[in-house]
Amino acid sequence: MTMTQQIDEILKRVNEMLDKGASRGIDLKIANHKLDDDWLYIVVVPSSQGQRASEHANYMSEIERNLKNMGYSKVLLVPALDE
Repeated sequence: MTMTQQIDEILKRVNEMLDKGASRGIDLKIANHKLDDDWLYIVVVPSSQGQRASEHANYMSEIERNLKNMGYSKVLLVPALDE
């Protein structure tokens, strides 16, 4: 699998997990991503206003653990605010 295919697969899985979070009231979406020094940084922003940052952080940590268990150990979700 090429690096591009692997990134596409990781982004797909993250989107699936973010969709599941919406059912728990945690509305997040991917804003951007960047590969740097073998690490994939995925910028995640709220999909709507009025959400709690602590819930975002906990859920993003859960997603990172799930990805690690899937064999994707060099992925970090980066919280940000949508402009």
